[in-house]
Amino acid sequence: MAGLSVAAVALPVGLAYATMMGLPAASGLWAAIAGMLAYAFFGTSRTLIVGPDTATCTLIAATLTGLSIVEPEARLAAAAGMAVVVGLGCLLARLFRLGVLANLLSRPVLVGYMAGVAVTLAWSQLGTLTGAGPRPADLLRPFEAVTRLLTQAHLPTLALGILCCAALAAQRVWRPRWPGAILLVGATCALSWLLDFPGNGIAVVGDIPAGLPSLRLPDDFRNVPGLVLGAGGVLLVSFSSGIVTARSFATVSGEEVEPNRELVGFGAANLASGLFQGFVVTGADSRTAVSLAAGASSPLASVAAALTLGVVVSLATGLLYWLPQAALAAILLFAALHLFQWDAFVQLARISRAELAFAILAAVGVVAFGVLGGVITAVTATLMYVMYVTANPRDALLGRLPGDHALCKLHLNPTAEPVPETVIWLFESSIWFFNADAFRRRARDVVALAGQAKWFVLDAEAMTHADADAVEALFTLKRELDARDTVMMIAGGHGMFRIAMERSGLIEAVGQDQVFISVEQAVAAIERRAAPV
Repeated sequence: MAGLSVAAVALPVGLAYATMMGLPAASGLWAAIAGMLAYAFFGTSRTLIVGPDTATCTLIAATLTGLSIVEPEARLAAAAGMAVVVGLGCLLARLFRLGVLANLLSRPVLVGYMAGVAVTLAWSQLGTLTGAGPRPADLLRPFEAVTRLLTQAHLPTLALGILCCAALAAQRVWRPRWPGAILLVGATCALSWLLDFPGNGIAVVGDIPAGLPSLRLPDDFRNVPGLVLGAGGVLLVSFSSGIVTARSFATVSGEEVEPNRELVGFGAANLASGLFQGFVVTGADSRTAVSLAAGASSPLASVAAALTLGVVVSLATGLLYWLPQAALAAILLFAALHLFQWDAFVQLARISRAELAFAILAAVGVVAFGVLGGVITAVTATLMYVMYVTANPRDALLGRLPGDHALCKLHLNPTAEPVPETVIWLFESSIWFFNADAFRRRARDVVALAGQAKWFVLDAEAMTHADADAVEALFTLKRELDARDTVMMIAGGHGMFRIAMERSGLIEAVGQDQVFISVEQAVAAIERRAAPV
């Protein structure tokens, strides 16, 4: 039953995505069949369903259009080639344990990216929905595009498109558990046959080759460098999207998701899809949700769904001839609306304005520069922000609240007081070559503020690494404190930081008795030494 439920959703979605990319409609079903079967045998998740994905398909379509590949068969060959490259890339990434690359797409970037894809996808369907042409004009010139949609709209197609959208909206409100997409496909196919939609100028899917595809190596690479570059972007986006989907549903199914192991499953799924004339597949959230809701608990749900689609492709393609393209456009339009996460933008605004800015940048970048360009722009901006934050870490002076022995930050606790004749300085980062200058500058300011303090405690609790620049910065601090007859102490520090201090001779220079496990131990030692005999 879970497999039948998944197939009911995968059928219209597969046809819609293939049509949206300018590929033969059946290729969407071929991709779903091959991908689900391969993932069922090689994937690690018991419940994840793979298939065509909105973001990935939009990126593939943009890549093929950018390479000026127009004919459906040529586009299919190129898309299948990209799937094979993505599959091999996943397996190669698994060999080098590169699953961590999925973390390059942070949550703000993914939220903005999905929003940009949603806007782009929804906009691209308006031409089909209104019958005004294959797609509207440039999104950055909306007045011209809207004018074209209104003046060139085909009224019967427009009426059908509005009716399909209204039907899907009503189903989501009043019967959310019903398979709205498959019901819409069945109803519009029946209406198309009864009212002769093709004879009235309403575009339909048309002839779909009956039968399953044969194993075939892609043999039409018009632009190998362009395809490889596009496949690289698709690999990053599809794998990241798939991992996000897998992790999200793992919280429901109680599974553990490990990115490097998932690379094998996604690699096998994409290799199978490409070799059987499909395109790139990844984790499908809507189909996985349907599978779990139907009680799926093993990969047999994927196998059952693939077999069901195989029967449809083999025996029922004649019925799909009558399927109006406006109905598929309505399905994609609602899929795009589902991708736009308003709540996520509100949450980002509450948490961090910087992360909200990255989400907006990703969305605007996808709309303005294309899917891959938008992702690269947002990821680059995020990495630059991370480097800026790391190069300029926070620091604080520590003291005590009256009557309390615990240490706290002086600037956050106005009633706290410094430990007498002691400066306790917290630097909230490891010291690297790109923040060593910031450490030196701030340390010099703190030493100047210390006046005639007898003890200077460096709270290294946040430090886990030190390179050559860090060692030199710490030796400089030691020399400046020695010039003031101030005793330097180091409290905390872990792992490679402590090893670097020992190998560089800094521990010996400071004195073993001036190095402590925690800052509280250092303060206790100072108080014992300052106590009258």
